[in-house]
Amino acid sequence: MRVAYMLLVASFANSAAQPMARHGLPVSAWRKSSRNKIASGDARCFEASARSGDADPLLCQVGSWISAKLPNFLPRKELFEAHAVANLIDQHFPKGPLRIAELCAGCGLLAVFLVLRDNRRQVCCIDKKQPPSASKLLNCLSEAWPVLDTQISWSEQDFRYELDLGSNELIASCHACSLLSDEVVLAATSNGKERPMVLLPCCHEKQPALPYRPWMPRWTWDRWPWLLKGEVNLQGAVSVDNARISYMRQCGFHVAVDHIDGAISKQNATIVATPANWEPSV
Repeated sequence: MRVAYMLLVASFANSAAQPMARHGLPVSAWRKSSRNKIASGDARCFEASARSGDADPLLCQVGSWISAKLPNFLPRKELFEAHAVANLIDQHFPKGPLRIAELCAGCGLLAVFLVLRDNRRQVCCIDKKQPPSASKLLNCLSEAWPVLDTQISWSEQDFRYELDLGSNELIASCHACSLLSDEVVLAATSNGKERPMVLLPCCHEKQPALPYRPWMPRWTWDRWPWLLKGEVNLQGAVSVDNARISYMRQCGFHVAVDHIDGAISKQNATIVATPANWEPSV
């Protein structure tokens, strides 16, 4: 597998990809928050940064493979963000659990990094619909890392209504937008099945009145009592996250706040919650 990977990169390095301004920089100096997509010429930079120790080799290997096999497919920000959240999960849960549910999974890149960092993990990606980009990305990366095909699964379900997980399963979500982050908190704390959680919230709702959105059920603020009928939202993102943390502590969780690299996203505060008396197991 490694030989095939190196042959692909070597052959690609000789191609006539158009150089870009970032190609004169190490990967660590790139604009990590960019929505520009990983391009074909980026493979050389990833390989050089892996060799020099400028950036994590795993990040570089995945980035190089995507550059070579799926150019102009994945925004750079998503690569750096998924890698950073996976690293954070490793730091806080080094001994497990080995079963993880990624909520609002999108393309499933967080699951990819979680499995590549520990191939004993089984990650179920959960979203209302599996986007075509998810299967395309998984199929592509499985060519280099076949373990991904066996350790990552998909479940199309709306976790706001029902979430069937084991009691010792870690819930992870990378940028669940707006009130979906509050739904992740509910998923971790509800039904007497408290589960460890790692949540990177984003797009905090800042209005005291629930907006109309076709995808959102006509629920009331009572569903998320920590938001005090929307009054907390008027106080801004920090207050919203603090309310979520306070609620989880009231539910008996040990809660910490960690951060991914602020160069990836200004919304980089990550809520890490562990049920009291919880012990990891496979």
